[in-house]
Amino acid sequence: MIDGYDTNVDADGDGTWDAHTVEADGHGGYIVSVDQNHDGTADFVGHDADADGLIDSAEYDNDFDGRFETHTTDSNDNGWQDREFVDRNADGSVDVVGTDTNEDGTFDEIVADDNFDGTADTILVDRDDDGNIDMIARDSDEDGLWNTATDTDFDGAFDTVHYDDPGQNPYSAI
Repeated sequence: MIDGYDTNVDADGDGTWDAHTVEADGHGGYIVSVDQNHDGTADFVGHDADADGLIDSAEYDNDFDGRFETHTTDSNDNGWQDREFVDRNADGSVDVVGTDTNEDGTFDEIVADDNFDGTADTILVDRDDDGNIDMIARDSDEDGLWNTATDTDFDGAFDTVHYDDPGQNPYSAI
């Protein structure tokens, strides 16, 4: 490593440290790069702004198309990437935000713009932090009225449905 700087990186999350390169960023920190598919181009670029050996933020090219579609951050500076921002359709706008509130490697809160119009229309939440989504909210027509499905007893089956939007409630007389 350069100038005594050392860090470990598991860019693909498989539990094995990945081979990586390190370079100084010119501001007292380091840039850590990993070529996950061995094509000569970095698919993971991590930033350690304070040179403490922990990645503060990173960009991922998960589909190896040459475009970094995912950006992650460590919101509390403990070395765990607990926030994720994704541009799934390459339009330059974030359309998914995920938060790993208990830092177990699974996003517990996800807000998405599934029709890519710049407005969130889907929310997924794991309220008991067991790794399973137990609350889904959708506003597919983006009128501010959210329909929800909830697993109230956390048994893996959605048992409560609430239609805030009467236009989307199949049980209401329209």
